[in-house]
Amino acid sequence: MLSNNSDFKKLLLVHSRDRRSHLMGQELNNIPRLIIKMESKIKLEKDTIAAATQDLRSLEAQNSSIEKEINSITDQISRNKNKQLEVKKNEEYQALEKEITNLLEQQSSKEDMQIEVLVKIDGAKETAEIAKSKITEKVESLEIEKLGLIKRQEELQIETEQLATELEDARSDTEEILLKGYDRTKKVVSRPPYIAPLEEQKCTGCNLRVSNDIVSSVLVDQKLTHCDQCGRIVYCER
Repeated sequence: MLSNNSDFKKLLLVHSRDRRSHLMGQELNNIPRLIIKMESKIKLEKDTIAAATQDLRSLEAQNSSIEKEINSITDQISRNKNKQLEVKKNEEYQALEKEITNLLEQQSSKEDMQIEVLVKIDGAKETAEIAKSKITEKVESLEIEKLGLIKRQEELQIETEQLATELEDARSDTEEILLKGYDRTKKVVSRPPYIAPLEEQKCTGCNLRVSNDIVSSVLVDQKLTHCDQCGRIVYCER
């Protein structure tokens, strides 16, 4: 049985390390994308806090502006009332009275606006505080995840270098003729596994049924045999 052949076992070791290297490479290549995605989430959460804070500041600025307008109107009313004490003609007095009435209406309107803004400020403050509290916790959690990804990236880089050495050692210990057949298979097959056991006359690499000739070659000829469906090297484990 080919699976019991010591040289073939060495090739299986090469294949095992090759597959690990492939998976680690995929994970390593994927980490930068995950970090960018994580940073995007962090920015989005921080932008939410900034937006809530900006809304509050905008409302506070609006309230300040209204307050200045109210104070200005109040001053005008006071000045007009003082003028009324000084004027001698009834027409001038009535004109000032009319202007005071208009100013009082403006003042009342501005005070109503200010009340609406103050109510909004209370809501904005609550929203900002909730956002800051909850989102800050979320950002901290995302930052921890990001650090975990960076740490995993560093670990994978070390493991990948170690595995490359182990793979090279395994290849140097394997028959060259087997390696040539294996390397040709890797060029044909798009992804691992490149070596797959047969189960119930099916290649476990592509899950398709192989011909009787392939089964016979595996069991009788005891040589590297390829799946006639996907091109992987196939063998029987027992």
